[in-house]
Amino acid sequence: MERINVKQVEGALDTQSGQEVKGSKAFSAPQHFPGKNTCLSLYQGYIYWTRSQGVLAETGNLRMQAREGRIFVETFDGREWITP
Repeated sequence: MERINVKQVEGALDTQSGQEVKGSKAFSAPQHFPGKNTCLSLYQGYIYWTRSQGVLAETGNLRMQAREGRIFVETFDGREWITP
């Protein structure tokens, strides 16, 4: 018997009631969410704002990470990530 993906079945996803999902998900590659002028990327605990999708270390890109209850923002200066 062939398996059917949920996306293929009309009405299989309940969008009307509240839902709770427990657990965590790990990604082996950056996840990209393109926008109008920038791309939001998630990778290794950082949130990146990039000009070019898939290019994390590009001059002017920003990244943010939460560590020990504090938020750290860094900018790529062409050589390394620095705190402005």
